[in-house]
Amino acid sequence: MVAARSPSQPVYAPAPPALWMAGAPEAKAEMRAIDGRMAAGVMRFVTYRFPGLCRLGLLIGAGGNGRQAMALAGRYRETGIQVTLVRPGDTIDAEGLRACDVLIDGLIGTGLHGPLSAPYREQIGRAHASGRPIVALDAPTGLDLGTGHGQPGAMRADYTLFCGGAKIGALTGAGRALCGTTATIDVGRPYPAGYLRALVPGDRDLCALLAPRPATMHKGDAGTLVVVGGGMGMPGAVRLAALAAYRAGTGLVVAGVHEDNAGVLAAAFPECMAFGVSSPALPWGRAQALLVGPGLGRGDWARDAWQQARGLGQAMVVDGDGLYWLAHAPESRKDWVLTPHEGEAARLLGVTRAEVAADRPRAAVELQRRYGGVCVLKGAGTLVAGGDILWLCPFGNPGMATAGMGDVLAGTIAGLMAQGLSGLSAARLGTFVHARAGDLAVAGGPPRGLLASDVASELRAVLGGLC
Repeated sequence: MVAARSPSQPVYAPAPPALWMAGAPEAKAEMRAIDGRMAAGVMRFVTYRFPGLCRLGLLIGAGGNGRQAMALAGRYRETGIQVTLVRPGDTIDAEGLRACDVLIDGLIGTGLHGPLSAPYREQIGRAHASGRPIVALDAPTGLDLGTGHGQPGAMRADYTLFCGGAKIGALTGAGRALCGTTATIDVGRPYPAGYLRALVPGDRDLCALLAPRPATMHKGDAGTLVVVGGGMGMPGAVRLAALAAYRAGTGLVVAGVHEDNAGVLAAAFPECMAFGVSSPALPWGRAQALLVGPGLGRGDWARDAWQQARGLGQAMVVDGDGLYWLAHAPESRKDWVLTPHEGEAARLLGVTRAEVAADRPRAAVELQRRYGGVCVLKGAGTLVAGGDILWLCPFGNPGMATAGMGDVLAGTIAGLMAQGLSGLSAARLGTFVHARAGDLAVAGGPPRGLLASDVASELRAVLGGLC
């Protein structure tokens, strides 16, 4: 994976080729120089990963990606390594490709425009069937680097080498699955000329968001969070959110839940005070932030709890069923953080889940524009939209696809807001530490079987390791 660096690492989306070419001889000369630096970087990477390389297969397309592959072929031939060039429509089969030690995907990179043609799909199918390791140049063929959407039949690479800078589509959505392990080759500038689309927060930037704690600090200084949710039969979601908030450093977490759940929650988690949501003892006025939605439900009780919480005018995180109620009565506010997954985002935008998945960056930006505040679009390569910049989290793992994981994320963000961070700062930091905690939780074993509470338990270690 691409590790976060300090300071924040820019992620680029490809711009139209006209912005790069412009017909100038200087641009073409620089392009040749970049191709040479790219070829040298690929050779260093491949030599490191495959030290016994004798025969290389180069899948070559008609555009810029194919041009880079040809430059690479020339370099390799000078070393005496046997090079096999394969173009779409060639008759070489999977058995022929199996004779190669490594395949380089130079079919289509940033120049993807629409579905793959039959010759390209067939070539990709033979590459997969060969069982050989695949190294993609800038993008696996069929992946849209601007959106993270993969065309049917797209290449599944073992490694993807970015030319000049990571691309947003490779780090979110289908790109996470198609790219495999990623690395960046420094070619002197982003290529092709691109525009800033997202930032991957670096440790130094995130550490700066955490104020040091004085020796005289008490729980009141660490903030109070009220979590509203826990409808009939669903106290667990509130417990997970409260646990995450505490592990993120919140001084006091109080739950406003269905009256039948208050005693159950207080007994199961003594650090969390619990009251019925209509109880006068619930300290709404003392809270620096609210979290509304974990286990809230969609019945009359849930509707009334949502209306009561949103009417207070306090900074809040809206998650789970809180997003369901927001979609039924849309409004825009500056002081909230919304944390939808793709299905919830689709409901909020009035589109299908497939449409959200096809262009996650656009969906995140549109949610923030329409509803205000900050939007955290969860999923592979979580995106944080706020202000004029998208923030991208390249961490996390498939084991985090389990119940309660969203409650832990929402609790982490809300807990940081209760400690005084702005919505955008809390969303950036919370998303990062949540994903890193998930990776830490599976460091000693497989992702399968990971629990949301396992991730919450690692939050303290991740936060402590930032500075």
